[in-house]
Amino acid sequence: MNIVIIGAGASGIVSAIFAKNENNNVTILERYDKTAKKILVTGNGRCNYWNEDFNNDHFYSHNLEFIKEFNTLENKENVSNFFKSIGIIPTIKNGYYYPMSKEASSIRNILINTAMIKAVDIILDADVKEIKKENDKFIINYNNQFITADKVIIATGSNAYYKEENLGYKLCQSLGHNIIKVMPSLVQLTGVGNYFKDWSGVRSNVNVKIFVDNEIKKDEDGEIMLTDYGVSGICVFNLSGIANRAINENKKVELRINFLPEIDNIKELIEDRSSNICDDLDWLLEGLLNHKLIYTILNKNNLI
Repeated sequence: MNIVIIGAGASGIVSAIFAKNENNNVTILERYDKTAKKILVTGNGRCNYWNEDFNNDHFYSHNLEFIKEFNTLENKENVSNFFKSIGIIPTIKNGYYYPMSKEASSIRNILINTAMIKAVDIILDADVKEIKKENDKFIINYNNQFITADKVIIATGSNAYYKEENLGYKLCQSLGHNIIKVMPSLVQLTGVGNYFKDWSGVRSNVNVKIFVDNEIKKDEDGEIMLTDYGVSGICVFNLSGIANRAINENKKVELRINFLPEIDNIKELIEDRSSNICDDLDWLLEGLLNHKLIYTILNKNNLI
């Protein structure tokens, strides 16, 4: 068969490696002038390409049964064995797998070299304009040139990296597929208020709860980063998908942050400090919270 893959990212290249054999010709059409650009920015440039913990509880979906179908021990072993087979040797930190070089470019280069060894044809600067199906064949128009395929794999990724409209969504819709509305997830959250500049730059270990229409949906423990627009950090990322879906449905979204989650009874602690130290709220919180955060909390509640 002639197989054409749209997109030379990680998914497109791996698809090509598996699709190419003595019976199949495989061509990748890449819109940009370089392959696998997103790989280079993953893991802060180190590319955490694998994880020891793939428990289904870590996935967010309206169709968890579908995830369970492919997130099996056998498939996880297959993926792990694939990385080993192409020569990627991991270094492991807290369950995260990185290439031993600690460079994302190593993953990119090995994937591309593996595809080239298998004689996959990669065409760069190939801007796909249209895909039409005629009988049992696909006619792909790129740069006003035409290529015919028996099978097409669309592997263009999402809008997470590029600002322009995603090509893959348009191509899929043109072929009759329905697209579930795509919304940001694993992102920082922007708050409503004029006090964020006061706490900007503070990091703190917290418990964060997300409420939708006053009903708690989830909570996370971890380090939060306070910014001049709102909040960031892994624990916020893990709640952001819930927030974005709710906002899209015009629901009220609220984050409640416990900056002292290790203290069971904050009222008792404050009363004890008040009787033994002083009654000045600023001093009572000194040593418990960052001074910028103390000022923000007291100022927002009109206590200073």
